[in-house]
Amino acid sequence: MESEARCSSRITSPSISVVISTRNRTGTAIPCVESVLKNSAPNFELLLIDQGDDRTLESALRPFAGDPRLRYVHSATRGLATGRNLGIRQACSELIACTDDDCRVPEDWLQRMSAAMMVDCRVAAVYGNVRPSATDHRNGFIPGCIRPVPFIARSIRDQHRVDGMAGCLGLRRSAWERIGGFDEMLGAGARFLAAEDLDFSIRALLDGFLVSTTPEVEVTHDGFRTWSEGKPLIEGYLYGIGAMAAKHVKCGNWGILFYLAHLLLRWAITGPVVEFGYQPPRMPRLKAFLRGSFAGFTTSIMRGRSLFKCS
Repeated sequence: MESEARCSSRITSPSISVVISTRNRTGTAIPCVESVLKNSAPNFELLLIDQGDDRTLESALRPFAGDPRLRYVHSATRGLATGRNLGIRQACSELIACTDDDCRVPEDWLQRMSAAMMVDCRVAAVYGNVRPSATDHRNGFIPGCIRPVPFIARSIRDQHRVDGMAGCLGLRRSAWERIGGFDEMLGAGARFLAAEDLDFSIRALLDGFLVSTTPEVEVTHDGFRTWSEGKPLIEGYLYGIGAMAAKHVKCGNWGILFYLAHLLLRWAITGPVVEFGYQPPRMPRLKAFLRGSFAGFTTSIMRGRSLFKCS
């Protein structure tokens, strides 16, 4: 009801809502917000969910205080999936665009995302490209994911063809509501570290929705990592995927086995979908996946919704 009242008080209903969840990253969050507010879409809103330890970001947002499109929410919650769920819950639009607090978006991003979502009303999620910004690879790397051709997944057998990064992700709110939102035990800041968007896509496909990827929508990623930071980042991805896969096996969602077969092929031959600037070693990735799988198997689930029980 609070969200409905907030939406009804606006002069016009936004055609698309942008949700960004951030924590203690004022230095990158401000350029991200600025790039979104420069979008040429005529009618949109931006919900910034701040899980920071203090109000530093709120103070830094003062230059944008007069912009009615920006809605700032400070929350004591933790976890990227939790922050996204909070933002989507308060959003006023059916179409939702998500990016990360270390990304910058082009001025036509929202128009392109809206067009991609409207290709088919059954599309629950759209992945765009996440292009790394220029960096000196002597010191580290920036993760990215570039898909050169579009594809629409119609079943979980196709999930491996639409994997992407949630730094450029469009959602349909009605689908988000129907499948129960993001699993808040997955993703950065949560117990299982990653795979909240992958899990959302899989549950959407299992529920009869479509998931697509398109090179027509793109953001720039500024999330620099040193080479020493790369190892725990990559292993965290595989740990989250392992936990997510174990959850679906426990729920009897056997279609996950098709995805795992392709994941095994990537591990053995082609490498990860996300580009890290080098080929990560295989054994640490496998061990992280197995650790995550064990942790997922030993964690309570809500079988009917294919969600972990929050602890």
